[in-house]
Amino acid sequence: MEYRALSEADLDAIAQLEAATNRLPWSRALFAAELENPQVCHWLLGWRQGQLLSFGGFWKAVDEAHITNVAVAPGHQRQGLGRELMLKLLERAALEGCLRATLEVRRGNAPAIALYEGLGFKPVAMRPRYYLDTQEDALLMWKESLG
Repeated sequence: MEYRALSEADLDAIAQLEAATNRLPWSRALFAAELENPQVCHWLLGWRQGQLLSFGGFWKAVDEAHITNVAVAPGHQRQGLGRELMLKLLERAALEGCLRATLEVRRGNAPAIALYEGLGFKPVAMRPRYYLDTQEDALLMWKESLG
């Protein structure tokens, strides 16, 4: 996998992968807006042989990384790409001065929860009816140290 930052040339590809993996997908315009604030918004895209297979982003808030979005292409899930991407994101967050990380995940998304727990994230709270499409709760998870 080759990882690189999001650029304007990637907007169509990221929007297509987002639509294929998310019930409430971010729009192309939302991803474009992320490019306008590079001090806060950080994105990594995973490419293999010219195909976008994964992407993830975080917002830097003082010394915390808030993981906003993580996706792996259908047909390539459960092959370690999500873990590899998350490790790269957390490494990038540490390089940007982040000391800890947080994220929300659907309470019923057992594979993602297992992935995050395997990376040291701990469940700390529930956000009731967080997801608008199903009113599903979100599990708030924290990783206390990126070191």
